[in-house]
Amino acid sequence: MDDPPTFPVRLRPGTVVLRRGPGELQYGTDTRWSVILSGLGEHEATWLLDHHRSARPLLHAPPPRYGISPGRQQAIVRHLHEALLVVGPPGRDSHAITATARGGADAPTLALLRPDGDGRATLTLRARASVGIEGLGRLGAGVAVVLATAGVGTLLLDDAAPVQATDVGLGGYRARDVGRPRGESAVRLLADLAPEVRCRTVESSRWVSPHPARPDVVVVVEHRALRPERYGRLTGDGTPHLPVVVREADMVVGPFVRPGRTPCVRCVEGHRADLDPQWPQLADQLREPQREPLDVEETTLAAVGAAITASQVLAHLDGLTPRAATACIEIAVPDAVPRLREVVSHPRCGCSDLTVAAATSGRR
Repeated sequence: MDDPPTFPVRLRPGTVVLRRGPGELQYGTDTRWSVILSGLGEHEATWLLDHHRSARPLLHAPPPRYGISPGRQQAIVRHLHEALLVVGPPGRDSHAITATARGGADAPTLALLRPDGDGRATLTLRARASVGIEGLGRLGAGVAVVLATAGVGTLLLDDAAPVQATDVGLGGYRARDVGRPRGESAVRLLADLAPEVRCRTVESSRWVSPHPARPDVVVVVEHRALRPERYGRLTGDGTPHLPVVVREADMVVGPFVRPGRTPCVRCVEGHRADLDPQWPQLADQLREPQREPLDVEETTLAAVGAAITASQVLAHLDGLTPRAATACIEIAVPDAVPRLREVVSHPRCGCSDLTVAAATSGRR
């Protein structure tokens, strides 16, 4: 059994405390961490509820009116500590954040996902991060908006194609943006939504070493089929990247490539060719210029895809393993319910040999 904390502790930020019945409280409603504390006296339950409302440290001695002995207080705090419901003081750097409304919308939820309960420390990490986005139709613009409002400090955008009438609305483009370069329009849009974010257009060819503008993660939005040659420079440079392919009536998010550690784009293409020997020539045809627009993105797919793509990037920036690192996330209309297709390294792909290079690159 862990020793009880001896420093001032507080209830994990964002935790809901509910009274279930006499002498019984429930902490949280998410089944991943909700806990029931039973066997309490009514005065003890009242003390815990009052402390929750006041946000005072739990190791402050209860006022005499509660009638709780120091030993009993320590025992209750020990139970809460073992249930991971109490945390120490916030980190000293947790004030240095960049996020819309200073992170007020995200910090409580992020606190529930950290052992130390310091959600603002996660926002600080995001503020120091840089993400590149190549392809700024409805989907790419939506990804940029989510990342900016979630506190990512720098966004590097690449898409010189003009805003289409079909881009307007979802993602933030307006009618007056039609005909203007997407990258420049997206920069103006983000300056209004999240002025604290450093946002600029940068050609994706400058996202590799030795250029100092290399992002921590790159998102590439494609249409119809993957183009593996676009990712070789990112893989060789050790830059994590996430392709998103918009197809006829669905889209595929992933794999999230962490060079040397997870399967790459060529692994996905290799496995597909094993299942369908004709796939390489079909893919070549899909990559050819088409008469119809290649970058029209259906509303539901663009909305759901933008949120899921951004969530995978944020998971990586927050120090977690994105689900798309070992699976492609497929989203199809009409229901747009994400489905997972597991991905493993291809035996004829040499990406796993990049382990040493990626580990010594000094990147996430």
